[in-house]
Amino acid sequence: MRLTDHVTLVASGAAGFDLSDPLDCHVYLVRGERHRALIDAGAGRAPLNIARPDVVLLTHGHADHAGGAAALARRWPGLPILAGARAVPWIAAGDERALSVDRGKAAGVYPADYAFAPCPEVGAVADGEEFDLGGGVVLRAVATPGHADGHVCYHLRTPRYRALFSGDCIFTQGRISLQNLHDCRVPEYTASLTSLAALDVDALFPGHHEVSLARARRHLAAARDTVARGLLPRSTT
Repeated sequence: MRLTDHVTLVASGAAGFDLSDPLDCHVYLVRGERHRALIDAGAGRAPLNIARPDVVLLTHGHADHAGGAAALARRWPGLPILAGARAVPWIAAGDERALSVDRGKAAGVYPADYAFAPCPEVGAVADGEEFDLGGGVVLRAVATPGHADGHVCYHLRTPRYRALFSGDCIFTQGRISLQNLHDCRVPEYTASLTSLAALDVDALFPGHHEVSLARARRHLAAARDTVARGLLPRSTT
């Protein structure tokens, strides 16, 4: 599903547009003149129908976003796969307890036979690290802990617009995703929401649900304004 000149939605599950396996998050392919980046990897239960990207950038370690990383590493040896530093050892080891896969199974989010495949090839992305895809298309990592340890958003700059790939940090209408998990942390979450509102953003591409192709700063501002009043935005979970 082509969203902009540079962004294509290549997978999306039951909490989105039913383009791929029901467990998959939104998976985006970002194209520049020289390189292509994949944002998230889906759950890994079905292969992604894409050509080889130049880098895979994971927003966080939850299985619907990172469970497919191991399959991509096997399919394309040497493919750089990056995630927030706190999540890297959990993804590398396939640590289902640290990644809260066990809690997801208990809640019925993941089936009992789902297994998170270890991806030892994963490396760490640094806050502020940039990826120049060519032709003025640049992705920048933005550390946004709160929903999960090691959560990272990616800010896209192009010659014509700006966009934010927000994973599960923020959704349209300023909604968030609070879960009863060991690394879901409210103070860090509110700080991340406040910092994101300062970004120049035209489009918002979250990990689930609807996307926003224009005037997307209003969604970031809505979350910022809610936490500024001492409240928490509405959660999608």
